Amino acid sequence: MKVFKRQDPVVCAVVVTFHPDSETLTELLLALLPQVTSIAIVDNSPASNTTVEQLLHELLPTEQITLIRLHENLGVAKGLNVGIEWARSQKAKFVLLSDQDSLPAADMVDGLLDSYQRVTLHSPKVAAIGPLFTDIHTGIVFPFQVDIPHKFFYGHRRPSAEQPEVEALTLITSGTLVPLSIFDEVGLMREEFFIDKVDIEWCLRAKAKGFVLYGTERAKMYQRLGERQLRVWYLYWRNMSVYSPTRVYYQVRNFFGLCRLPYISARWKLRHAWFTFGAAYSQIVFGDQRLETAKMTLRGVWHGVRGRMGALGR
Repeated sequence: MKVFKRQDPVVCAVVVTFHPDSETLTELLLALLPQVTSIAIVDNSPASNTTVEQLLHELLPTEQITLIRLHENLGVAKGLNVGIEWARSQKAKFVLLSDQDSLPAADMVDGLLDSYQRVTLHSPKVAAIGPLFTDIHTGIVFPFQVDIPHKFFYGHRRPSAEQPEVEALTLITSGTLVPLSIFDEVGLMREEFFIDKVDIEWCLRAKAKGFVLYGTERAKMYQRLGERQLRVWYLYWRNMSVYSPTRVYYQVRNFFGLCRLPYISARWKLRHAWFTFGAAYSQIVFGDQRLETAKMTLRGVWHGVRGRMGALGR
């Protein structure tokens, strides 16, 4: 079995930012620096926002971090693509994708690499592997979406000590480890999705091309889902993540974008409709910005049906 050496250009991390919180971003970078060869921060913040530059100058003056400023918000997908191309230029073997709000465990990357080596022994076409993540707001540990035989909709499963890796339908962007060679066959992120469901589309596209995805219990990550939690009634009382009306717009609109793609199954679309519109309902009925969220939901439906993608307002 091949042993990866961290001094080799094995893993380059890409962190996409937009108006980041300095303390949260610093915590993320300090956790990543010992685990990867180098880091690129692709900043979508406007030119007037110098948060990342100040942070790197005052707190983390290291050549291990490269800052790539886009000077305007071109979206998560564009930021990831810029970072992936940067990782190619570094001759990396893997790219670790991350948003600005995540906190990887101290051994997350080693756990991902270890699991990758294990699953490729019997699954040669592995597109990506992702960590088990816990919501910082609630402490909930989220399972992975999995395909369960004889079940119409997809199910959920958490890996265990007995089965550390599970084959997943999709992975969230943050914490996902991808061999750079995979992008040659699967392609980059679809930039017209801008911010939401970018990871879902890429994962399902990879699966349609014959690749497999894995989630692993060997790697842990902590994630801030939404701005906070909201107690809602949706068949039963549950906690839902709170998102701004603009984020709800992208979630709803991009759901329709997914529905137009032929490589995504009808049963997955039906199951995800329940999730997408349930999230919108939760904000409209129980949230603080009910009227604005309702307006943005309807706008998302209208733009989604018409196929209007890209950045809102452009």
